[in-house]
Amino acid sequence: MYAFTSVSSGPKSVTLPSGERLPYSIDRREVEHPRITLNPDGTLAVIVPPDTPGHTLVAREEDWIAEEYHEQQAKLLAIREQYEVLEEEFTIWGKSYSLIERTGQYDLSIDAATLRVTSPESKSTEQYLYNKLRQALSVAIKAIASDFCEQINVTYSKLSIRSQRTKWASCSNGDTLNFNLRCAFLPIGHLRYLVAHEVSHLREPDHTEAFWELVDTLVPGYQTYRDELQGFWYAVHHNRQWQRLLSQGPV
Repeated sequence: MYAFTSVSSGPKSVTLPSGERLPYSIDRREVEHPRITLNPDGTLAVIVPPDTPGHTLVAREEDWIAEEYHEQQAKLLAIREQYEVLEEEFTIWGKSYSLIERTGQYDLSIDAATLRVTSPESKSTEQYLYNKLRQALSVAIKAIASDFCEQINVTYSKLSIRSQRTKWASCSNGDTLNFNLRCAFLPIGHLRYLVAHEVSHLREPDHTEAFWELVDTLVPGYQTYRDELQGFWYAVHHNRQWQRLLSQGPV
């Protein structure tokens, strides 16, 4: 049997047989069917009707929770071992840096192991870094997309970069490319795959055989990048520096 704990002022948690404690929140809504979601950061979201005890649902789904959590951890561990993506450091383009914040005129510099961000005392360092990353990601994506669009003779009308909740990227309204700011967390090879994926949708809206052949034309051997994206999704959600950054938003 799994152990459940709660603190009156804090979240409830479930302790798995392996010893991990997963916090969970209960959201009571007018829904027909209760459900549990394992969030990318390893916490649980429990949604139940007003008259349904949330802990009962968690107890009933304990085996599923353990299976999903351990699968998530396996993918996260694989990314850590392969790319040395750390939760405590700030990761950009797949490489982790010690983040040093200083007071002074706006400036951002990177050396072999350190990312230094300088902002005036009265200004937010996180917001400055957010905007600089957004600009850098936009430049990178536009350069990659321009090359891919030329190769397959397609065009797009707009590029959007924002903090999306559930996707790395998407293609909407037929010709608008949307990318998550978290894409700056990824190695360039994985970013190239995402851009190839969305650019290919400009010609092939659905995930048909023709679509995947087009992606492979742009990024040969794309399957490795595609298969590792879920692990990177978990990694960026476990990275404390990125969570702090995304809580600020742009200015």
